[in-house]
Amino acid sequence: MTSRDALQQNATLCLDEYLLKTEPLDAPTIFHEPWWLDITTQGNIEMVESREHGKVVGRLYYPQHNRCGIVSSNMPPFTHFLGPAINPGNGSALTRRLKTLSITADLIAKLPRLSAFRQKMHRGITDAVAFQAAGFESLVQFTYEIHPDKEQTIWSGMRDKTRNAIRNGAKLHTITDVFDPDRFIDFYRTNVKGLGLTENVDLEIARRLTRRCLEQRRGKFLVAKDECGADKAAIFIVWDRHSCYYLMSTRAADSSYGAIPSLLWEAIKFAIAGGRIFDFDGVINEGAVKLFLGFGSITSPRYIVERSTTAYKLLRVIRRSLSDTSNPFC
Repeated sequence: MTSRDALQQNATLCLDEYLLKTEPLDAPTIFHEPWWLDITTQGNIEMVESREHGKVVGRLYYPQHNRCGIVSSNMPPFTHFLGPAINPGNGSALTRRLKTLSITADLIAKLPRLSAFRQKMHRGITDAVAFQAAGFESLVQFTYEIHPDKEQTIWSGMRDKTRNAIRNGAKLHTITDVFDPDRFIDFYRTNVKGLGLTENVDLEIARRLTRRCLEQRRGKFLVAKDECGADKAAIFIVWDRHSCYYLMSTRAADSSYGAIPSLLWEAIKFAIAGGRIFDFDGVINEGAVKLFLGFGSITSPRYIVERSTTAYKLLRVIRRSLSDTSNPFC
């Protein structure tokens, strides 16, 4: 049964209340939490479930968008990973792998017919075989991780240039975690304008999300202030049982060298103190790669699965080929 059917039966419940009433199944990441998905999709979230002997053993969340009759599903904003949440039960490693394959195939079969579907899998999905068998294409993207270890060991494994940046940032700034979502969003907007850039994320979603993360005690601001107490850089991190994720960052146009690296080092120390992996997320550009690698991070693959109809692909080609601002989807 899809969540659309269930939502129709529970029309008096808001989406968040409904999702919290679903049968328990361990969320692989914070990005699978009902409250996270409710905020990032603005309530536009669906799911399919797989059951065994009446018990939920698999769940796949997916946002669903209908634009002029073209229904598609893509990753919500601020959501690094999704993919199936699966409980393969007990048994040997082979038994669990086969069960995982079977549950995943069942979830895929229950997805509605969509013009396009695309998701980036969480670290627990170690292959895309079930998706490939169902006609999906699979790609690999890499994220950068620092695994829990002694602080000195991680420090010693960094690039000299990165250590120098952290030292400089710590010398020129006072680092605090006292900040609030409204102040962060205002700071972000000011910095975007100061750097001559344009906003490329929905900051109102970011405001609601950071506030909820703080309420859930699953998020933390880290802020670098100069000697006069002025905010110069800030980052926001979130975490689940296994990992701590670098979610957002911003810096003033006149921020000093090392401001962001010094904040990231504080975030890494926070993560390893809790026995968590620190995840920088995927590659943005060459500069980000050099920054992440400078901390001594290791690359870790994440699968992306996608499937789209011929008509959808054709519309995308037409859209990209247009020289004006018209939109073939509307």
